[in-house]
Amino acid sequence: MTCPTLHTERLTLGPATMAHYDAFAGFVRSSHSRFIGGPSEGDEAQDDAWWSVTSHAGQWALRGYGTFWLSETSTGTPVGRVGLYHPVWLPEPELAWVIYEGFTRRGYAVEAARAARDWAAAQGLGPLWSLIDPENAASEAVARRLAARPEGTHAYQSGKVANIWRHTMGEAA
Repeated sequence: MTCPTLHTERLTLGPATMAHYDAFAGFVRSSHSRFIGGPSEGDEAQDDAWWSVTSHAGQWALRGYGTFWLSETSTGTPVGRVGLYHPVWLPEPELAWVIYEGFTRRGYAVEAARAARDWAAAQGLGPLWSLIDPENAASEAVARRLAARPEGTHAYQSGKVANIWRHTMGEAA
């Protein structure tokens, strides 16, 4: 399956493009990427961005679902990534979101994550969880606005611990 294109009031959610790669490469260089392993510098940033964009794009072929790359509909400007992230080391799909610096505090994460969650429910996927760094208050606020509920913690193989937020699916959402 290829990534479908969804539309919200202000955003277009669709497949990755080179413009999304370029924007994501800038994001991984910024301190704003600290909750997903950044920042990276120089060639490392280009490599990190490339592997992230291509692995997220590849999930559509391997799993039939994945992440959507976000653009402002009115300008076409890339603003982030949202959707289902399901690498082999996670037991179930995660509803995950990244909004680039300069586009936060506009409600884009909630708007896009709601669309991705509802798309997933329509496909019969779920339940979904979000794994959020305990220091990432902004992402926890997004989870609350999506009516997700805390459900304990998840320990990664690295030993890093994330808070689990469980999402309501379907009509209850």
